[in-house]
Amino acid sequence: SADREEAAKVDPGNRLWWRFPRQRLQGEVIRDSALFVAGLLNTKVGGRSVLPDLPPGMVIRGGWKVSKDPAERNRRSIYIFVRRNARYPMLEVFDMPDTHESCGRRHITTTAPQALTLLNSKLTLGWAQAFAGRVLGRAGPSLEAQIEEAYRLAYLRRPDAAEKRTALTFFQRHRALVAERASADEKLALPTSLPDAVDPVRAAVLVDFCHMLINSNEFVYRN
Repeated sequence: SADREEAAKVDPGNRLWWRFPRQRLQGEVIRDSALFVAGLLNTKVGGRSVLPDLPPGMVIRGGWKVSKDPAERNRRSIYIFVRRNARYPMLEVFDMPDTHESCGRRHITTTAPQALTLLNSKLTLGWAQAFAGRVLGRAGPSLEAQIEEAYRLAYLRRPDAAEKRTALTFFQRHRALVAERASADEKLALPTSLPDAVDPVRAAVLVDFCHMLINSNEFVYRN
């Protein structure tokens, strides 16, 4: 999958398959990966199907009785209940097959609702808050250590020098914006587990940073 400058000049569209094409992950894999990174994934095997939370205002004909145990709602996506006339929204937006007919191969699309779901969903924000709490618990108060730990959890690698500089610049600039919201008594999205000694403003910036990592191409694409 590595890029080769000489091959790209001859075949920029990769028509001759000189490199493995980047592929977006399936919705189930994206959801499971985000839950795992956030430390929320329930890996229990077997049992009944589960019904996770639905977006606010969504009503399903026939009902959708959300699983009482929050941990059950975070089981792997293979256990999500399938209702033929109402597919689970998080999976449907990422090309879940039509449940009314057989599907030999999934269609893979790139659409605005996919990005908007990851950016604006209350569900995704909750994952980012848990992710940030996990980073704080592992990395401690050091900002550079938090950035490295977030990269390690999300991408299984360390940030390079340029990425670290970009992240530090983001924390510096975004902190001012979050501090302004805090001074106006706006509600901040904070990590689910916040140590007493941690500044809430800086913690909220870390949540936004973790949210960005979950939304990144490197997280949702296989390259």
